Amino acid sequence: MPLTTCVFDMDGLLLESESRWRQAETEMSAELGLGFTKADFERTMGVRMRDVAELWFQWKPWTGPTPAEVADEVISRVVELVVDAEPLPGVVETLEAVADRGMRVALCSSSDDLLIRASMEALGFGDRFEVLHSAEHDEFGKPHPAPYLATAAELGVDPSSCVAFEDSVTGCLSAKSAGMAVIAVPDSASRGTSRFGFADVVLESLEQFNVDMLDEIDATTPVPSMSRPRFHLAFGVDDLSAARHFYGDVLGCVEGRSADTWVDFNLWGHQIVAHLDPSIRSRGAVTTNDVDGHDVPANHFGVLLHRSAWHDLVARLQASDTTFLMEPTVRFEGLAGEQHTCFVLDPAGNALEFKAFADDRAVFEK
Repeated sequence: MPLTTCVFDMDGLLLESESRWRQAETEMSAELGLGFTKADFERTMGVRMRDVAELWFQWKPWTGPTPAEVADEVISRVVELVVDAEPLPGVVETLEAVADRGMRVALCSSSDDLLIRASMEALGFGDRFEVLHSAEHDEFGKPHPAPYLATAAELGVDPSSCVAFEDSVTGCLSAKSAGMAVIAVPDSASRGTSRFGFADVVLESLEQFNVDMLDEIDATTPVPSMSRPRFHLAFGVDDLSAARHFYGDVLGCVEGRSADTWVDFNLWGHQIVAHLDPSIRSRGAVTTNDVDGHDVPANHFGVLLHRSAWHDLVARLQASDTTFLMEPTVRFEGLAGEQHTCFVLDPAGNALEFKAFADDRAVFEK
């Protein structure tokens, strides 16, 4: 069904409210003596505050106010904090673009009506949305599809004719399970993760939104992720047959287009191209640098894998008698960035590294 309706989340998408929520939740956590951390708050991102308060009580029961009363206090505090809120970059332009396209526009938020009204007033968006739906009134909140199904029902449209704009995995799951297309705009801390892989489009900001994306979604044409784009790498080899065996048979890369002097390969979703270069062998020894006590080739490329996939690949490399520059090992053990890694040479002498982090969230941790 063609897309006719845009449904927007509010917190973290239209306005920067997450810091305000964190401030209010931190104040309440301190008042109740719960000692919750930023990580605890991130676990409930996109969830209704009343459900969050119930979860808090399950995690660390307290005496005094009920969870419902705690939720009301937090919401009231956030209402106070949003009075000076402004639209996030790209929001106004996106709303204007979809309106110019003739699409209907609605809002579906986990926040209470009180906060939705306060936010709309602060942003000056009183007349931007045909429907302002609060999950406060639904039997289930996000990630359940109920809020988005209820929003579609209020509009009188089929959910499959809607595209939802969301910033959290919780909200994306809610919209997708309701049968809507999803455009995800993760916050900076969540960009580049694979958790949004089920979304139809992933943007770094609404500044990157283009209405042509809606045509591509309508046509079921994949839209490249702007949050985690695929890399392209071309490199020289002196024997295309040997390259086909190593990259295709040993590494398991599916071959794409080719010509007499080059071959495309799909390296775990990334495009690499082996170009025929007979002179590559005459370029001298591989330059190395010391990394955690290991000699690491200065020029190399590779991918970050899940540990089980890494072990499977290592087994294939060992079974094929591949030359290892560094045997499978663990680097930075017990430290930030602990990783299983290995370095190999392809038949042309190009160095590749394959690694698996103990914690994928620590890829860039210092």
